[in-house]
Amino acid sequence: MLMLANSIKLAIASGCLVWVLWVLRRGRFSALETSWAVFCTSMGLVLLHEVFSDVLGQYALLLGMAGGATCSVFYLYARALFRPAAQIGWPHLLLVSGIFLPSVIKRGLLFFGDPNWTASAGFAVIDDTLGSFQILLSSTALLLSFAEAGRGFANTNGSERHLRLAFLGAFGVCVSVCMVLPVRETLSANAEYLAQSICALSIFAVSSVALVFRLQNPLTKTGERLRARQSEMTSDDLALGQRIETLFRDEALHLNAELKVADIARRLMEPEYRISRAITAGLGEANFNRLANRYRIDHACALLTDPIATPRPILDIALDSGFASLGPFNRAFKARTGLTPRQYRSQANWRDTGAVSAE
Repeated sequence: MLMLANSIKLAIASGCLVWVLWVLRRGRFSALETSWAVFCTSMGLVLLHEVFSDVLGQYALLLGMAGGATCSVFYLYARALFRPAAQIGWPHLLLVSGIFLPSVIKRGLLFFGDPNWTASAGFAVIDDTLGSFQILLSSTALLLSFAEAGRGFANTNGSERHLRLAFLGAFGVCVSVCMVLPVRETLSANAEYLAQSICALSIFAVSSVALVFRLQNPLTKTGERLRARQSEMTSDDLALGQRIETLFRDEALHLNAELKVADIARRLMEPEYRISRAITAGLGEANFNRLANRYRIDHACALLTDPIATPRPILDIALDSGFASLGPFNRAFKARTGLTPRQYRSQANWRDTGAVSAE
């Protein structure tokens, strides 16, 4: 059991090294990538400290100094992951320092201090004070990390919501198992060590997937601007929005890949700015493209699940639905449904087959 736990921790440490090298090679040091690289560095050193502490002896304290940064930097990573254009300012650095420095001071005193003094009652008081302060701030950082994933959750859907659920689930379960639940008291030392290893692997895996997803699907401030515009909605915006919806439903304008706001404005004999405002404030859409893509995706879903028509290539369906190429169609489709077009059709076929079998 101990060997398995150590193998898991070494595998995670290797993964951390790969991520750090990837960030350095990529050369883009945004808040997201920088916080992830620092977190991986800290986590990797902590895991090496836990595996090799008996072998390294006193020098293991030097590796352990990095442990204090893990929770705080993970909060910075969660913040950058779930906030559009997140920046790292002095309050965040102060929180990181408050968690990181007690660990450095404690282990520095143990490494460089007089062994007689570090064994005294005076040092025990300093140790307890530093430990309590670090636990308080670490718990705060963990709660903030959890809160970041839940920030704006009600306004998410599709893949974004799935990502947040996976993040909240893995993070919540692992923190509960390692720090809160009384189940720890019923486990042997080796079993608890293995449980911690599995939790570390879960958090590392989910966080890695989250990074890849966010790099491919960056957040914007559109949602925040949208809520502000919706608060300013007027009856005129709502009425014009309904006219726009009727135009889309009745005349299928969205099937034209070249459709623009100006085209809608001409059809309804309204200024372009009023059309844009009606779409965001009156209809609650992020922008004109989101509105058009909503209708286009609904049209594509109907084509993908048509039980009578012969299955058609995905590209043909994308073009017939008003998309100019396959890439934007796939991205828009998955953002709205949480599935790729091929997966969506396969699930529909599976449901139809199951219904026929049941009859």
